[in-house]
Amino acid sequence: MAARHHLTLLLLTAVLLLLITLTAAASPDEASPSPEPPPQPTAYEMLERYNFTEGILPEGVTGYVLRPDGSFEVYLPGDCSFRAGSMRIRYGSRVAGTIRPASITGVQGVKVKVLLAWVAVTEVDRDGDRFRFSAGRVSKSFPVDTFAHSPQCA
Repeated sequence: MAARHHLTLLLLTAVLLLLITLTAAASPDEASPSPEPPPQPTAYEMLERYNFTEGILPEGVTGYVLRPDGSFEVYLPGDCSFRAGSMRIRYGSRVAGTIRPASITGVQGVKVKVLLAWVAVTEVDRDGDRFRFSAGRVSKSFPVDTFAHSPQCA
């Protein structure tokens, strides 16, 4: 009787193992790697898609959000300032606005030094080989080459 009991137990164990093996083979393996989505373009690559050069942003962008309506936020590790041509520019750690091909409007987080005061840049437009920066009532145009490469923050 004990031998029969052991034989029944052995058969049940074998059937359970077979069922577990068949179930595992039939279901997708959760541990198998799934294809990874393509990497998100960098903030600099996104600028180029909108007909701007990477030098509009300083080096060191830590992340960005671009919404379907064109509104965006770009994050830098901290405040940053540098000289571009004859202009002194200051970026906050968060820059925002709305981007469209050859136009950035509603800019927040970017200032330019005009005489002795820092004035907020509100718009950047591209017209051919020139960028026009608007800060309040003042606007100034620069060759696109001035912003060919991202500046390093001082």
